[in-house]
Amino acid sequence: MNPQSIVRFSTAHFPESDRLMMFREMIGRGVANMEITPLAAECSADLELRMLPGASVMWGGHTPHRFEKCRDPGKSDDDCVLGWSTAPVSFRQLGRDITVGAGPALLISSADKARVESPSSKTTMVTLKIPRAALKAQVRGLEDTFMQPVPTETDALRLLKSYLATIHADQAAADIELQRAMVLHICDLVALALGATRDGAELAGDRGLRAARLDAMKKHALERLGDPSLSVHDIARRQGVSARYVQQLFEREGATFSSFLLASRLALAHRRLGDPGSMPLPISAIAADCGFGDLSYFNQCFRRRYGETPSDVRNRARRQTD
Repeated sequence: MNPQSIVRFSTAHFPESDRLMMFREMIGRGVANMEITPLAAECSADLELRMLPGASVMWGGHTPHRFEKCRDPGKSDDDCVLGWSTAPVSFRQLGRDITVGAGPALLISSADKARVESPSSKTTMVTLKIPRAALKAQVRGLEDTFMQPVPTETDALRLLKSYLATIHADQAAADIELQRAMVLHICDLVALALGATRDGAELAGDRGLRAARLDAMKKHALERLGDPSLSVHDIARRQGVSARYVQQLFEREGATFSSFLLASRLALAHRRLGDPGSMPLPISAIAADCGFGDLSYFNQCFRRRYGETPSDVRNRARRQTD
């Protein structure tokens, strides 16, 4: 069995008369351990659950519903659930009532009664479930953080959202050791967002925070591959760190920012040259679109990287489409 399980659920896969029942059984009772009550005539949900060793993450959206959890002495569920959404959601737990708008995150306890209402028809949510024991050693006064919103602008929360988005976008099953590292990084970022202890913050800063910052830096660079002026200083300004710190993160991976940028641009150019849709474009235009201002430099780097010229790749692609 693959240690990483991906479960996708959509009410569209069921007859309309069965949608609420399947939503209640498969997601309400099977995943969230909560009872589901619709708040609108229509019942619709599209969700993806990613189960990792020691954590699970669910992304998706649904029509207005209420989720309620009662204490069940026959079930042991001592997890923490951190979630955020794109629309206001109301929570009741531990004698508190709070409505959290789009962006901020909120931690609730799976061991206690809870009610969650999402009245908007366009709500999409991310919910992250982690065992309480995994956070207790790292978070200062964990019990006091339940039902206390984490502001959107919190640096660790911003990085956590970006890191989970990377995991969501990667549909390939990672090996078990990488998954375990991911979970450690996730726990580190959650601890920092909630308020880590001194030791927890030191550990998280050298592990989860570093991994998430590097992930965010790579994303930003990949989004701007076509900008020939992109530099390590741009990445540093975007992350609010020094250029030297950016270089250090890449060096820990045995690379440099420049080598990562060059390899990513060459890979993009290679894909474009083999794409039938790009055949009408001259090679010089593709090189420029991929951030190369000097065509001879592009040709030299391309040949060194792939052992063939850009023209070789294009001609082979042409023959395959003829």
